[in-house]
Amino acid sequence: MSSRGRSYHHIKTEILALRISVAFLLAIGAVEILFGLSLGSIALIADGAHSLADSVVSVLVLVGISISRRRPDRIFSHGYKRAETLFGLLAAVAMMSLGGLMLYESYIALLEPVQIQDSMLAIAVAASAGISSAGLAVYKLGLARRSSSLAMKIDAYNSIKDGGASFVVVAGVWLSSLGFSYFDAVAGMAISFMIITVGYVSIKESSVVLLDGCLCPERLERIASIALRTEGVVGVRGVRLRSLGRSVAGQAVVELDGSLSVAEAHRISSEVKERIISEYGDISEMVIEIEPSGEKRSRSGSLQGHS
Repeated sequence: MSSRGRSYHHIKTEILALRISVAFLLAIGAVEILFGLSLGSIALIADGAHSLADSVVSVLVLVGISISRRRPDRIFSHGYKRAETLFGLLAAVAMMSLGGLMLYESYIALLEPVQIQDSMLAIAVAASAGISSAGLAVYKLGLARRSSSLAMKIDAYNSIKDGGASFVVVAGVWLSSLGFSYFDAVAGMAISFMIITVGYVSIKESSVVLLDGCLCPERLERIASIALRTEGVVGVRGVRLRSLGRSVAGQAVVELDGSLSVAEAHRISSEVKERIISEYGDISEMVIEIEPSGEKRSRSGSLQGHS
């Protein structure tokens, strides 16, 4: 299967996973809120509200991935590859906003703790939600790793957070049942801090991509080395990389003997490009600029920019 075919297959699988995730989050959120209200557990209510809000996060990621599949047009001539990263950023902002709201509600509950009516039932509900979220997280994280989708990675982290939050509820409710009633609110606060932390990390990663960065600085020297090992290349400089969502685009300047014909120079630059792309499967674009080498210029792998 070609790289384009594999990418399309990954996207179809991700969309299906996200649709399942939205349905699951809506169902588990509604169940937790209903039981939380009937049993008087602020932590269970918070976890349920958290699940409902997370369904919005999954919808944002789903929209982003769907838009990223659009073909390039006259305005977006490079395509819509960063759309999923943009929507992943919006999802992360929504996560942090939710965490702040839950932190406030949990603090209010801490000031006036109430006794949970049926602790064992509340624990069973929270534990079931946690186990289900953990299983979904493992599946989505595997998809994210295979496709290099940052947006899918953010949604997978969101599911990991969901599972962890539910088990925090289990601990809080259990301690509350032992007479420490304020631990139910403490569990809600712990969940809030988890949400805020995951949201911050996701915003940081998404921002790097949207600002034309690439979390792969170790590749620069390696790419220069690959180019220099190509027969006919005298020097390499100006190696740059930037993320395009689930792929990477790069450029470099290769210096060749000025006496070479245009056809021979093109053949060497094409070989450099092919070697780099074959080394890194996620590099979808590699622009190689050709310059004639100076008589006194030494063979070099400098990564400095050029004028």
